[in-house]
Amino acid sequence: MYLRMAAADGVVARIHLRTADADADPEEGARVFTVDAEKIPDAIDSVIHKLHLREVLLVPVGKWRHLFDAVAFRLAENEDWQEIDATATVELNTRDPLLCEPGDFHTLSALMHAIISDAERPEQGVMLTTTTAPLLVEVVPEGTVRMSFGSQVMADEVAETLES
Repeated sequence: MYLRMAAADGVVARIHLRTADADADPEEGARVFTVDAEKIPDAIDSVIHKLHLREVLLVPVGKWRHLFDAVAFRLAENEDWQEIDATATVELNTRDPLLCEPGDFHTLSALMHAIISDAERPEQGVMLTTTTAPLLVEVVPEGTVRMSFGSQVMADEVAETLES
């Protein structure tokens, strides 16, 4: 269900964020940061801002319907999410990517909070990637975020941000 990044030279740097009670085992060689669940979305925001990403592609692990069902209650009052919800009805049975630009990042943050708080099954997770950097972020509902970087330098920059 989740994608995996592979580099032509075989070097992929990995950083994992996880809650203390997360079940998922870190991938071999991953740098692991233990964080409180409520801080995971802020850490993802920090990564987006640190890397100066202008576009983020959001891809559901399962179909959009699974994700929308998981976050519906928490995001019911979020007007920006309601706009997405209303226009996405025809896409609920697909896994088509959703493009997020800087004006959407606050909604993306709200979505990350809802997934971490309310999603319960792997198919309710989401992946983030971008067209401008070798990056794949997997948000796993049980409290794990797996980040894969096609550049060790980029991974080191993100690690410094997460340590501060």
